[in-house]
Amino acid sequence: MTMNDQTRRGFLALTGGAVGLLAAPSIARAKSEQLVKIAYNLPEHHATGVYFETLAEEIARRTADTSVTLVPQTFPDGQLYNDSQLPDAISTGAAHIGQVNIGFIAGPDAEILRIWSMPFLYDTWEAEWAAEDSETITGVFSRQLARYDHAMLSWLAYGTVEIYSDTPVRTPTDLRGLKMRSFGLDATQFLAALGASPVTMSSQEIYQAMQRGTIDGCMTGPSSALSRKLFEVTKYGTNAAIVRLPWVCSASMMWWDTLPEDVQVAVSEAAMVAKQASRDQGRADNEKLADTLRTEGMTIADMTPEERQAWTTACAPLLADYRAKNGEEGERILVAVAEANAAYPAA
Repeated sequence: MTMNDQTRRGFLALTGGAVGLLAAPSIARAKSEQLVKIAYNLPEHHATGVYFETLAEEIARRTADTSVTLVPQTFPDGQLYNDSQLPDAISTGAAHIGQVNIGFIAGPDAEILRIWSMPFLYDTWEAEWAAEDSETITGVFSRQLARYDHAMLSWLAYGTVEIYSDTPVRTPTDLRGLKMRSFGLDATQFLAALGASPVTMSSQEIYQAMQRGTIDGCMTGPSSALSRKLFEVTKYGTNAAIVRLPWVCSASMMWWDTLPEDVQVAVSEAAMVAKQASRDQGRADNEKLADTLRTEGMTIADMTPEERQAWTTACAPLLADYRAKNGEEGERILVAVAEANAAYPAA
């Protein structure tokens, strides 16, 4: 018996035990009701939280009359696992469903997924979403994540990623020598390529690190800058949509494969409803967050076309490296991105 077989059988035994405990003393209920742990790393009111709370509500509603009734329990804001821990927690079945930051998935099978947070890749929200939802990109992500024992349910919105720092950052050269918070492999490569010193940490750790001077700045979203009150510990920020960032929602393959088909269909449909809710919330939040941060005392810089072009040029080697490493399949993904940008150009 392989280690994976042992893990999978152990997981199934634990799942069966958990169902029995949840439904005791009714044997009938034990056969039809199952607790589902849903974990994510951001607050409930964030677009990410909107996704997972909507998902939980929709799963409960849509599986009420299926062959197995799922009883979702959500764990927001890293209560169960933080973003660096969630990919492994999902792979092992410690969380049934959760938020996946691709930056914390490593190995050769993840190389083609590095497109997910490429800087200055998309011109508009609509272009980002059209590319993500394309058969090409969703197909590749679903296939590759399955190799990590993840069943991809859908994309969800985070929002944009910006730079917040103790000193103004308007051009790529302004990053040189700064200690900057990173959030995984992709952001680390971006910061290192531009001369910064990346420090990987969870978003819950940024405030204290800025307060203590452990870092000079961070890459994060305006939504996180506001909800985590980073305006109290940093002075400057950008408003450039450096990255239009999605997360992935995955289910543990170990758990997913035990579900009857009608339950899988119900969960998949719930994920589509949650995806749209998170995208609507993410766009609405981003339209007002820069001004909100300004009212809190931060200096937020809108980039000129010339400054934006300087960033795009500085980031070009990252895209070239992606092309070189991923061959024809990587090229097909980049074609899907180009087609989405052409269909939904900036005004």
